[in-house]
Amino acid sequence: MKKHKWLIYTLPILILLLFITIMVSGPWLKKPFGTQDRLLESVQMLEKQVQDKQWVPAKAQVEYAMQAWDRIVNRIQYSVERESIYDILGALARIQGGIAAKDDQAIMEEIYYFYALWDNLGD
Repeated sequence: MKKHKWLIYTLPILILLLFITIMVSGPWLKKPFGTQDRLLESVQMLEKQVQDKQWVPAKAQVEYAMQAWDRIVNRIQYSVERESIYDILGALARIQGGIAAKDDQAIMEEIYYFYALWDNLGD
């Protein structure tokens, strides 16, 4: 009987703690875990390449950023709002389109919008 009573109280508490941990882990989970998911560094490099009008490396860099974002989304999808995920994806897509059009002013606007979204991601 004692074992059954212990499970009634302990199991729900452990499950709640697990869910709370998942929900608040967004800021930690958005950090890079390897070399394939360095999104913030990638966008910072992209900013420099756009300022220098290096369009070929910028195109490769934005492709890397999109792949890095796909990896990060799999980790953070349960700990951040869905709207934030879509906003960052939209900013990256507009950056990609701006690189295809070689519109440095539009790209810089989107990069700084991305920085604001990234800083607030998981907070």
